[in-house]
Parts: sequence; structure tokens; C-alpha cells
Amino acid sequence: MVKRIFKNTFGLSIIILLISYGIIVGILYDYFGDQIEREMKAEAAYIACGMEVVGKDYLEGFRVNGHVNGNSVETHKNRITWISEDGVVLYDSNVNETTMKDHSNRQEVQEAKEKGEGYEIRYSDTLQEQTVYYAVKLKDGSILRLSSAYNTVFSILISMLQPTVILVVVIVVLSYLLSKRMARKIVAPINNLDLVNGEMEEEYEELVPLLKRVRKQNVLIERQMDDLQTQQTKFQALTEHMREGFLVLDKKETILSYNVAAVELLGASKDMDYTGENIISFDRHRELREAVKEAIAGKRSQSMLENGERIYRIVANPIVTEDVIRDETAVRYAPMGEFVPEEQVDGVIVIILDETEKEKRDQLRREFTSNVSHELKTPLTSISGIAEIIMNGIVKPEDVSGFAKNIYEEAGRLIGLVNDIIFLSRLDEETASYVVEDMNLLAMAKQVKERLQIPCKEKNISIHIIGEDVIMKGIPSMMEEVLYNLCDNGIKYNKQDGRVTVTIQAFEDMNVPKVSIKVEDTGIGIPQEDQERVFERFYRVDKSHSRAIGGTGLGLSIVKHVVMFHQGEIQMDSILGVGTTITVTLPLEFSVAE
Repeated sequence: MVKRIFKNTFGLSIIILLISYGIIVGILYDYFGDQIEREMKAEAAYIACGMEVVGKDYLEGFRVNGHVNGNSVETHKNRITWISEDGVVLYDSNVNETTMKDHSNRQEVQEAKEKGEGYEIRYSDTLQEQTVYYAVKLKDGSILRLSSAYNTVFSILISMLQPTVILVVVIVVLSYLLSKRMARKIVAPINNLDLVNGEMEEEYEELVPLLKRVRKQNVLIERQMDDLQTQQTKFQALTEHMREGFLVLDKKETILSYNVAAVELLGASKDMDYTGENIISFDRHRELREAVKEAIAGKRSQSMLENGERIYRIVANPIVTEDVIRDETAVRYAPMGEFVPEEQVDGVIVIILDETEKEKRDQLRREFTSNVSHELKTPLTSISGIAEIIMNGIVKPEDVSGFAKNIYEEAGRLIGLVNDIIFLSRLDEETASYVVEDMNLLAMAKQVKERLQIPCKEKNISIHIIGEDVIMKGIPSMMEEVLYNLCDNGIKYNKQDGRVTVTIQAFEDMNVPKVSIKVEDTGIGIPQEDQERVFERFYRVDKSHSRAIGGTGLGLSIVKHVVMFHQGEIQMDSILGVGTTITVTLPLEFSVAE
């Protein structure tokens, strides 16, 4: 603003200087012209009077008679010419009159004849001067003319060039300094304006209406800012407590807002402020960028994003501020609002949903269904095949008992599988009711040992029960299933002439009474990479070996579910070719949550 005021003030000063200079020169020029005309009139009257008294001889005193360096010079300022009534030059003070032409056609002479006096100015472009002629009519009808040469305006300006340039430079410098000082002085009060309160130290009357409007505008802005702050606080409180990630972007994919959940879900840096940054700086997954681009193009988008072991659903919706219902394109292509024209999209809202658990549950459900179908199909196929052979009479009478035994074993296997599935289903049902009772774990382990005598004899496996009588509150049928499955696995996957040791011991942990059930075997062991998965339903380390051994593939899964149901923990230590140790830790006091 200072520069603009300075330029205008300085430019105006220069313009005024030029105009003033021109006016002054014009006034002086007119003044000197009038002065010359008055002098010539006075001199003409004086000479005319002398001629009336003396006659023509009076004029002889005005001839050129001075000499300088051998050249004649005028001794009189004005040139005097006497012209007869018919235009013949009778006398001239500068040249010989006999050599002069007729002057009757000169304008000043004609005016003198008609009006008694005549005045004329003629210019000489070659000499850059002008000559003033004044003619007066004498009593005898002859004409007395005086002429005087003086410089033109241009020649005067040329002659005054040096002082004029000096004067202009001085005036320009003064104008520059004064204009600069004045501009700063004018702007200083404006710079000192208190725009918050709409006040200034030195008020300009012209700025009073503006200041009043500023005050009103400040009050309105302050109210709007308070409202926006309140809304922003509510919005942040709402989004910060969301478990879902939340992002707001503009059309250029610049982040306008986001919440903590989005940072945590996508693994962005918590120490960095991403507001104003591109979405690429927040997360570089292709699925996220493609979802954002589709939303900017006006299409609602959903996609799945895998980040390590986590699975997220990305939902991107376009932000539309215009009325899309009136847009024929939007109505024609997406009556349900699934698409809006890109020019009506102002931004994008991105919601990030963690669906890892849901996906895992779905995957487990699919695997469980597939495994159950396979496990049920295998004994049924065997039973159906044997029954078909017997039905067709192909089996010899002496072989019927063997085939019947196979049918019995496969049916038992099928019943065991169904029972295990039913048992797991009951554990999964949160509404199932159970009766908590006191039970002696050492006595229960001995009962399980008796039930497993037949499979122990087949492989010459010995079972050793070590420990003390520990009374625990729990569900006896479930705990018996835990002991049975652990010991049964220790026998099935043991070596010939192997050993299974069951140790039951009470202890305290953080003043909480607990019991430890440890089952050790000298079997084939479990590879390290499979140890975390053996508790999954139907998971088998070696399917061919497990099929030969038998079993439903649900034993350890049942153990894990029962332990978790009793608020306990389970731990496995296994060395391939050496053996496996499974330790179950349970609280002695247990109650079913209502």
C-alpha cells in the first residue's frame, strides 16, 4: 500500500510540475509579447511625432552606423521602415530601401491603412525566431512600421535547458522524498489499526464506516468460531472414541481430518501430524488408494486390505455438497445414490473396519465344516462299502465276523466323532448350564488310567500317576475329558514300550491357590512349527500317521476349550523324537459366570 501511495503521489507531483512549468512558460511568453507590443506602440508614437516635426531627416539617426570587427551592427533595437501609401518603401533603418519590394500586401500594412494600426507576428523555422511587426498610419497616409525579432518558445526552452534541468532534478528529488514520507505517514495509522476491536489511534473519518463494519464482522466471526470450535470438539470426541478408523480427504487426496483409530489400525506414526499431507504419506497400500480414487470419481467403494496378520474393510464414500437428485446423469446411472458425477464430489470419507476376528471365525467355520464333512465321510464310506459287500453275498461266512468288527470299529469312531463335536458345541454355547462340584483330580487321573489299560497293553505303555490329593471346584465331566484326552494322546503318539507320567500338584500364584496338571510322554514329539496349531480343531501334524493311529482330531481342541472355560492356562513343550509335555494350570476355585 505504501508503494502504491508513493507511486501515485510521486507521479502526480511530476505531472503537476510539468503542467506548472508549461503554464509559467506560457504566461511569461505572453507577458513578454505584450510588453514588446506596448514598447513598439510607444516608440512608434514617439518616432511619428519626430517625423511630423523634423521630417524624413529625423529617421536618418536610426540607420545602422555602428561597426564591430569591420561588420556593421544595429545601434537601435527595433527596425524602422517607412512605407508610402501605395506600398513603396521610402526608408528602412537596416537595408537600402531602393532594394526592397512593394510592401502594400503585408498584413500589418493593410490593417494600418484600414484601422490606423496593424499588428502581426511571423515565424522563421530556419532561424528559430519570430518577428513582431507593428504599423501605424501617419497623417499624410504613409505607414510607419516597427519590427523586432525575438526567440520562439522552443528556442527559449533550449536556452533555458540547463537551469531548467537543474530545477527539475531538484524538484523531482524533493517530490520523491516528500512523497515517500507522506506515503508512510498516511499508511502508518492504517497499519496501527486494531482489527480485533475495530479501532485505530488516529481515526480517519473516511475509515469510520469500515471500522464499524470490522467490529460487527469480528463479533460475527467470533460467534461462528465458537460454534465451529464446539462442533469440532464434539466431532473429535465422537471420532476419537470410535473403534473404527476415520479419514476425511479432499479431491486432491489431501488429509483434512483423521482419528487415532485410523493411525493404530493402519500402523501409521503416532508422532506425526498428517493433516494437510497426501494419503500416500499416511498409508501406501494399493487397496486404500484405489478405494479413494473410486470415491473421488463418484462411486461408493469397498475393499479388503491385509496388513500383516490383520484384515481390514475399507469403505470410501464421496462427499457431495450439491443436489445430486436433480442431476439427470446421477439419476440415470445410479437411482439408489451409488454414483454421483465427479464434478459434484468435494471430498471423500474413509471408514476402516477391523474384520480380522470375523474373517478368522469365517475361516475356522469353513475349515471346521470341511473337516467334519471329511471325518464323517470316511467311516461312513467304510461302513457303506463293507455293508454293500455283505449285501451282495461276496463275503464268505467265515469272514463275516471280521467285516462286522470293521463295521463296529468304524461306527465307534463315528460315534466318538459325533460325541466330540457335540461336546465342543456345548462348550461354545454360552447359555449352556453346568453344575460346579468338588472333585479329587488325583482320583480322577487314576480312573482315567484304568479306562486306558487296553490301549496301553497294545503298545506296552506304562502310565504313572504322581502327586497329591487336590480338591478342585469345577465340572467333573469336562475335567475327566481333559485328563482322558491328554493321556490318550500320550499313548497314541508314543513309542513302543514308552511311558506316560501324570503329575498333579497344588501351588499358590499371587496368593491365589491353583493346581498344575502335567502330562509327559516319551513319544515321537511335535515339530516346532506345528506346536501352535495342534490345538486347532481337526489339525493333524502327520495326516497319514494320524489316520493309522485313529482318533477324531478334536482331542487337544477339547482340552484347550475346557481349560479356557475353567479360566486356566495350557502350555506345551515338545522335542521331536524325544517326547511332549503338556502343562495345564487351573484355579482351585471356579464358578460359572451367570
